[in-house]
Amino acid sequence: MHKPDTRTVSNRIAQQCARAMQADGHDPFDFFRQTGITPAQLDEPGGRINAERHRRMLGYAHQLPPQRGILDMDVTHWFAHFSGLAHVCFNRPTLRGALYEFLRLRGLIGQFDFMLMNENGLWIEIEYLSEFCPAGGAIQALANFRLLSLVTRAYDQGATTVFQAGFRGAAPHFARAISECLGAPATFGQARNTLRFQASMLDVPFGQFNATVAPHALRHAQAQLQTLQGAQLFSARVEQAIIDLLGQQDGAAADGTRLLPALCDGLAMNHWTLRRQLQQEQTSFRALELRAKSRESRRLLRETTLSVAEIGDRLGFSSQSAFTRFFKNQFELPPARYRQDTAGT
Repeated sequence: MHKPDTRTVSNRIAQQCARAMQADGHDPFDFFRQTGITPAQLDEPGGRINAERHRRMLGYAHQLPPQRGILDMDVTHWFAHFSGLAHVCFNRPTLRGALYEFLRLRGLIGQFDFMLMNENGLWIEIEYLSEFCPAGGAIQALANFRLLSLVTRAYDQGATTVFQAGFRGAAPHFARAISECLGAPATFGQARNTLRFQASMLDVPFGQFNATVAPHALRHAQAQLQTLQGAQLFSARVEQAIIDLLGQQDGAAADGTRLLPALCDGLAMNHWTLRRQLQQEQTSFRALELRAKSRESRRLLRETTLSVAEIGDRLGFSSQSAFTRFFKNQFELPPARYRQDTAGT
């Protein structure tokens, strides 16, 4: 039986794609239809996008012209949503340590692509690989190489590091700007996406290294990654899938009897297999349904102007009073009071 892909990517990538598509004249609602990503998933702080939606998004974005703006994004922009990664990569004893941790912790950004680093004499070569690579993945590689160049140049002592980049596919209209950004002519039509630079600075001590802060930052980033990986337990994936279905379906389809068939269809398994796998993690569909509705009810009360009755209907409750009873049982206060209490936070 097909096993669902449990990997995810930061919704930051989808946010950038959605903005670029809209700036190019595409209908924002078409983005949601074509990718399966919901507005709530796009806007959730620290949110993640699953494998299938990420694949569909990259396929849909293939019609988007290459974006020169990738080159203009500075350290603050790239790392604004990945502060844990930044605190590690910009505070290691040497550049070698920074590159090692960057590659090891990249799962905080996404889990569908990776980079291989090879040291060959006086040169370092980093190859970008991705499972979902429209047009050879050159633009994805460029974004990752730009990110890597910012980390590397933070350790420069004197001359600015020069990068030799090779990309699969044809050169975009801003190829000259790519060369200027990296410090050397970039080549296109190559068999691989690669970035090369001299290794002479790899082990030079970093003068701004803060030995007191470094171990704490590293432990924090490692914990973030472990939390992300732990969230990929089957029960956690089921809970998120239920939340996704609640965001996509109307109220009539949100009750448990209709949610279960839709969930099994999305996970490509029958309800007996679903039940057995959940039993192995000491939980059940019903328990996850209640937890998902609890999470989604709080989010809708905090982040939308929907009435209590509309929220109850969206979540599949038969009436406003039924939803209010459910909410009070879960949180010991009525939904209207919860909304009032959280309005200022």
